[in-house]
Amino acid sequence: MDKDALYRYFSNSATESERSEVRRWVEESSDNYLEFMSERHFFDTASMLVCEPEAESEAPARARRPWRIWTRVAAAAAIVAGTLAVQYVFFGNQESPMPMQSIYVPVAQRLSLVLADGTTVWLNSATTLRFPGDFRGGTRQVEVDGEAYFKVAKDAGRPFTVVTDHGDVVATGTEFNVDAYSTSEDFSVSLVEGAVHLSSPDTCIYMHAGEKIELLADGAFSQGALELSSLEWIDGLLSFNNLPMTEILARFEKYYGVTVRHSRSDFATAYFSGKFYLDEGVEQALNTLRHDIRFDYEVDKSTRTITIK
Repeated sequence: MDKDALYRYFSNSATESERSEVRRWVEESSDNYLEFMSERHFFDTASMLVCEPEAESEAPARARRPWRIWTRVAAAAAIVAGTLAVQYVFFGNQESPMPMQSIYVPVAQRLSLVLADGTTVWLNSATTLRFPGDFRGGTRQVEVDGEAYFKVAKDAGRPFTVVTDHGDVVATGTEFNVDAYSTSEDFSVSLVEGAVHLSSPDTCIYMHAGEKIELLADGAFSQGALELSSLEWIDGLLSFNNLPMTEILARFEKYYGVTVRHSRSDFATAYFSGKFYLDEGVEQALNTLRHDIRFDYEVDKSTRTITIK
């Protein structure tokens, strides 16, 4: 594929015939798709270098993780010469970006919505989604701080990118879950259908349906099989399979918006499986667990703190 045609496509200056040709080319093979994404990354990085100072003057930049800064500097060093040469080709006819909208889901609540391209998004407790009112040009991009499940509308010529503080997920039409709270070091991507690629500081991982990838404390990724029960929160269920009590309580904190305190060492070796309806509340869940492991608890509703004895 002619790179000039790709750049016109990315900058929204391609003719309808060129746009159709690019889409057909992308759908022909996985190699074409990977080349398309490589050129897209080059274009986006160049766009960031040229346009970012003006954007920062309008509003404070969102805090980013140190590795993202490292990636930006490395990319700048690699392409600065090329950027100076192609700035005019890239940006001469570019439309003004759409204003970003923001939705915040309070703790212990969930929300679903449909974006302008037809993509359906489910947002979990304490999650923020930033998205444009319309997707212009050759890409679709949103930002997530929290947990979100995406059912992406198919459009092979316009990749769908989810930007988080931990990493970026790129797809064309697929279903996946992103767990990326900026307040936590935990980060995972669960792929239900289709294919995505996940960008980290110094690697790019191509994921297949049925896989789950988690970011480990040392910065490496762990890749394993997906348990679909972990995604039932979109149906109002908290499901778990053979998890220790410590992990179950951590999920209570996340999904019910509470703080759980305890000093029980036996919780780490007590494993359970089960399902709870989230709208029944955390006390109902705790009372159910008390049938299998003995404990008492107190609730401070003013601070949403649960103390287990």
